[in-house]
Amino acid sequence: MGCSVGGYKVDLARIRAEVEKRGARRVVVQLPDGVKPMARRIADCISRELGVEVVIHGDSVFGACDLQWDKVAQLGADLVIHLGHTPYPPGLGDGSEPPPVYIFDPLEATVDVDPSVAAEAAGLLASRGVSRVAVVSSVQYRSLLPRVASIIAGHGLDAVVPRGRPPFFLDGQVLGCDYGVALSAKADGFLFVGGGIFHPLGLYLASRRPVVRLDPQRGEAEDLTPEGERVLRVRLFKVSQAMDARRWGLVLGLKSGQRRPWLARALEAAMRKRGVEYRVLAGELTGVDFLRSTDEPWFEAFVVTSCPRIPVDDVWDYDKPVLTPGEAFMALERRLEPYRFPW
Repeated sequence: MGCSVGGYKVDLARIRAEVEKRGARRVVVQLPDGVKPMARRIADCISRELGVEVVIHGDSVFGACDLQWDKVAQLGADLVIHLGHTPYPPGLGDGSEPPPVYIFDPLEATVDVDPSVAAEAAGLLASRGVSRVAVVSSVQYRSLLPRVASIIAGHGLDAVVPRGRPPFFLDGQVLGCDYGVALSAKADGFLFVGGGIFHPLGLYLASRRPVVRLDPQRGEAEDLTPEGERVLRVRLFKVSQAMDARRWGLVLGLKSGQRRPWLARALEAAMRKRGVEYRVLAGELTGVDFLRSTDEPWFEAFVVTSCPRIPVDDVWDYDKPVLTPGEAFMALERRLEPYRFPW
């Protein structure tokens, strides 16, 4: 049983079980921006099928690290359905668990894979000299991975779906800030099943190995290794710029799941060891607007601990070096190799 909307299926049976167990009457649906155009239809389906009041949380949600419970609590929800993600590993944040009112439905893409496109992806990987391929995806396409791996294997490659670490990582799942499942396969290349460049780019930076994307929605395969190489060169340039910085801004996140005291302590220790000055800055949204509003000539470089994708994805919007935590450690140690991403 499910609500199928826009090529994705909501696990209605599980939601029904939770509604009945909790006697829930008021439900909040929380979902990432990419799924927001489907929000009303999803809410209609849940309300119609389960007889509950559904409120759509409309603020941007950047992942399961960004539950915004202090704001959602004002809505008086008996149940919060966080769509599009699995739970965020507590060890990556401040160690706290999400409130028990939350349940997670990662959504499941209902699209299939075109075997000819998978064969094209296999050819792109083989042209890069890849023999062992880890087949991975964002969580929505997890059910496609065994089929894709089978097709790839039929074209002469050793294809594996890396084992996950439930409930935080399902088999083959990658996050924008954690590629441990993919790297555990010890492959010489990766096939990412899904759309966009967000996850494939992070996968390249974390591995420095060939990455090909298979987009089931568009029915196309693309080698994203050149884009990864280009971004890596930019990141290394930013690290080199920060090597002589004597005054740093240490940017901490205040969002749930993005408070990383363990990381802040390690960076502060590295800064003291290097003998640089630093000031701690904290906020919920720690991107371009935050940095520009707090920047002044004293700061020579910044490191963002809230989300490692902020420095990478908005790189051209910064006037000064803004580094990921891993890059900051590199700059403070005055080295360019090995490249360290994200932490």
